[in-house]
Amino acid sequence: MSVTQAEVLNLFTQVGAIKNSDQFLIAKANANGTVTAAKITAELLRAYISAGFDITVGNDGLIYIGGNATTIDAASTIIVDQTDTTISIHPNKLNRWGAVQVLNVGFTAGASGRTNEYMMEFVVSGSNFTLTLPSGVRWVDGEQPDWKDGWTYQVSVLNGLAVAAGWEAPST
Repeated sequence: MSVTQAEVLNLFTQVGAIKNSDQFLIAKANANGTVTAAKITAELLRAYISAGFDITVGNDGLIYIGGNATTIDAASTIIVDQTDTTISIHPNKLNRWGAVQVLNVGFTAGASGRTNEYMMEFVVSGSNFTLTLPSGVRWVDGEQPDWKDGWTYQVSVLNGLAVAAGWEAPST
């Protein structure tokens, strides 16, 4: 039985119908060619749907998620909380750190034929903060921002161009 993306998304729009922590049984393909049931959260299922994966429900009642994205109609950013300060990050995910004094960030290869944006969010800790990005990355104003202690920053790198925005934590 085929279920359209709109029909599945409709479940998510009903007030209180499905929470991010709710789980769905899906069909998981194993390396040996067999299929077993596995659980995923509603949040992850939403991400698959938003990325344009084909969604079907089999006669066994399991949800089948296609292996290849067919369309990209909506963006759903996955947030990855990081603790390592020397790391290679994947594109199209918001990598988020708490307070850091140093960040050494490399980039993994992005998907061919796609826009691959490398996103970071962090809080500067100390007056000697340093951010190291791969060689060849250029800053929109020609040089890195003047990092301010205690401020939160978001940095986006797209096509080798880095853009940063920062804000001071609200006083309580």
